[in-house]
Amino acid sequence: MKKYDYSRVPAMPAGRKKKFRKKASFSFLKPLSFFIVFILLCFAAYVGVSRAYDAFSSSRAGKWTPKTIQIHGAEGALAKELKADAEPKLNVPFSLKDAASLRKSLKQKYPQLGDISVRRGLFSGALKVSVKRRQPVAKFVLPGGAVRYIDEAGNVYPDPTPDPQRSVPFVELEGNIPENLGGEFVDLVQSALKLKAQLDFAFLRFNTDADTVRMHLPDGCVILFGPAKNLRQKARRAAQIEESAAKGAYPHPHELDFTYFDDGKVFLRQAAH
Repeated sequence: MKKYDYSRVPAMPAGRKKKFRKKASFSFLKPLSFFIVFILLCFAAYVGVSRAYDAFSSSRAGKWTPKTIQIHGAEGALAKELKADAEPKLNVPFSLKDAASLRKSLKQKYPQLGDISVRRGLFSGALKVSVKRRQPVAKFVLPGGAVRYIDEAGNVYPDPTPDPQRSVPFVELEGNIPENLGGEFVDLVQSALKLKAQLDFAFLRFNTDADTVRMHLPDGCVILFGPAKNLRQKARRAAQIEESAAKGAYPHPHELDFTYFDDGKVFLRQAAH
């Protein structure tokens, strides 16, 4: 009978020894890696909190000073002018109150800019001035010859540096010129531009005192829109009538009268010569 020695520990195969060694070394490196990553994260958090605290303290004490100037939203001569306006603020204490004051002065100096923001880059040291131009939908000439523009919100403003590549239609204004013409008149101009095939007006006249609008077409036809309300709907209806008139349905030149448009009526009559 074959005898076995149970007190003897069986020998481990060579392949299993290598695996055991690798596993042991990996189990040793894993906590070490986590420990190193943890130390690095703690250091980064400490540096970030310290910088944030210093910036916050400087901000509250009004000791923050801009080192550079960044202009966003403007190019060419306008960007240079804005930068020149902000340069006196370099290397001197600049608080939130100073930022509000600079923004106010820029709004007064540049009425062609609708949105202006002045921000402090507490970490970068940059004084950031961001602007956005108003988008004109029409322009008119004052009795003295000065040109004024009307933006999408109906605001009336001067623009000493207009975009030469942007085509802006002329309109005529009568009476006192307010700071804002209201959205109805802007709706009419924008609608006329969209319906240019039917309403390619020679000129558009708005009497601000009587609050009435009239449009003169190149062929001599006149559209009396009446009170400056529901102008977008009136423009669409006028375009429909003028499209039919172009096919010979109505005499030329003629007048369209929208005085009673609220009652659903539009009068067409022969235009007076």
